[in-house]
Amino acid sequence: MITRISHVGIVVADLENSLRLYEKLFHLRPSAIVDALGGKVKAAFVPIGAGEIELLQPLDPNLALSQFFRDRGPGIHHISLATDDIESEVDRLRKEGVIFDREKPTVGAHGTKIIFTVPTSTDGVAIELMEERPADKQSALNDKTQPNPEY
Repeated sequence: MITRISHVGIVVADLENSLRLYEKLFHLRPSAIVDALGGKVKAAFVPIGAGEIELLQPLDPNLALSQFFRDRGPGIHHISLATDDIESEVDRLRKEGVIFDREKPTVGAHGTKIIFTVPTSTDGVAIELMEERPADKQSALNDKTQPNPEY
């Protein structure tokens, strides 16, 4: 079952510049900055309320994320919906005609199972399904994320 909005993924040109902007304008700081996809993407997780903003800087020009950036520039890439059972949701949505970018979920930057819809099958918006572990859900509800001391 879909339980909440997990995050909004935003593609940026320069992660450090974007983080400075988010702090200056909105007083938001990242809880974590990670190398994702084997170092092909630099990601920062910026908590706000029970969700977060995920800032993504593609580093590998061959990634679909890089192509998205070249075509559209910086901006919203996807909306992530949390689910407690990703395989059941994928099966249910496929029966409804939703097309996914791959056959099975993979592990994403949050260390949880994810899969993306093909935007043409979800009204032009890429939707990421992210399986949320019970501890993740409780953490999001408590909003006890601490700022990243390295930032």
